[in-house]
Amino acid sequence: MMQQVMERATELVQMKLAVVERYEDWQLWLDEVNGIDEWVKMSAYYAPRNVQETPVIDEVVEAESKQNIVIPPQVPVEPVRKQRYAYTFQRGLKGGSLLEWSGSHISERDVRDWNLEHGMEVRVRIERQDDQKTLCRIEAVVSTERMKENPERVVFEQAIVKAHGIIEETVNGPLQDEAGKPFYYVVPVEDMRYFRLEAGQLVDLVMWRGRKESLTIVWKHQFTYEKPVVNELSDRPTKVKQLVEKTPVTAKKSDRYARKMKRQTVPKPKKAQRRIRVQKERKIEPIVTTAVPGQLMDFVDKTPLDFTRFTGMRLVIVGNEQQTAVYREFFAPTGIELIHLAGDAQSAKKIACLAKKTDAIVVVTSRVSHAASAHVIAQAKKHGIPFAMERLDGRRSLYTACERQLERAWLKQQQDGKLLKKE
Repeated sequence: MMQQVMERATELVQMKLAVVERYEDWQLWLDEVNGIDEWVKMSAYYAPRNVQETPVIDEVVEAESKQNIVIPPQVPVEPVRKQRYAYTFQRGLKGGSLLEWSGSHISERDVRDWNLEHGMEVRVRIERQDDQKTLCRIEAVVSTERMKENPERVVFEQAIVKAHGIIEETVNGPLQDEAGKPFYYVVPVEDMRYFRLEAGQLVDLVMWRGRKESLTIVWKHQFTYEKPVVNELSDRPTKVKQLVEKTPVTAKKSDRYARKMKRQTVPKPKKAQRRIRVQKERKIEPIVTTAVPGQLMDFVDKTPLDFTRFTGMRLVIVGNEQQTAVYREFFAPTGIELIHLAGDAQSAKKIACLAKKTDAIVVVTSRVSHAASAHVIAQAKKHGIPFAMERLDGRRSLYTACERQLERAWLKQQQDGKLLKKE
């Protein structure tokens, strides 16, 4: 059975190797080979042992061939091992073994759990056994009389793993060989994956004396390394403590009560009165309207407005587009050309093409955007058009503002002589 398994494993490895062309394929091939190796080991573990396979002859061999049939010799059956009361433990590079039991192995975890040393006598039990080795578990430590350290085994405890798997020092100092020369160790990729190492973790390194190529990781600690914080010494001079000699105190009669009776009471100081802050008076700014500040609405000038002089002039109102119909109805009998623009910036841009033939502009500040008002003011100043920023406090205030700006435009045209030309 194992012969067939080995032949099949060889075919699979050769078939996978024929496809390898790049470095990434090589890494995949190594992973697959490791999987094939695990399959072969499991097949060997579960294969029947001490069973003699006898060849089965299906057909009668003809006498003409005259070939001699060679029968393989029988495999000798190992006798059952009788366990001793105790075995001598031998420390290895990783874990250990038993001196009287060839092929035995004790894991590193058992060694650390039982704190085993080279030369101890221990009792064991078999946990798992295969063709290569027998894995044993420790049951008890019998004797420690012949205990001693293995002189050929060199240990670097609590080595600090840095970035990219580089180890240069331990917690107690740098890595040094037998001659005292510092060196560093690069952890292989397989060990990085197996132990799941990260920067800052602590591991134990071991190697055989004089064989630096045997250096490897044997154990990973659960905690990480934190660099100790050292407080820097300050440059301030330290104060020298002077020795003070304590004089013996003799027991004397205390006159504390007499001194307390002579003490005069000191009146408590009066609390300062809290200063009350008086709020500053704020001046009330008058609202921009046609009425005089402080005047009642009954005394506001309600005389009808006269737009007869401004017939044929063009007036532009910006904002409050909801009242367009009302404004057109009011200015229709006067003969004034009214153009009403919305209060958004897109509509206010139309003033650029209307400014040359516009006589007056009124902007309703409470019904227009900042961008639109800024654009309209810039065009009015550019072309010298009279304009007003009027807050909407009623139709009367708006009509009064329109009348004032039209009157300014009319006087300006009269000074320039444009009215005479028109007449």
